[in-house]
Amino acid sequence: MSDKPGSEDFTYGSPVTPDRAAAARLLARSFYRELRSSGYTANQLIALSTALIELITLDLQRHRQGARSAA
Repeated sequence: MSDKPGSEDFTYGSPVTPDRAAAARLLARSFYRELRSSGYTANQLIALSTALIELITLDLQRHRQGARSAA
């Protein structure tokens, strides 16, 4: 495993390939451009990003609790 940020899928601990990381950046850039061109403001994009981070955090917590229960 690499020590570089973004080299690991933190949800399940599986490695992320360079192609997959590049695809994620491309998807994020496309998503951002589409939302901006649709009239979303910077503050609305921050709110959306915050909601996504909250969902990821909940997923991580559930995964960790499931791992503890299985142990």
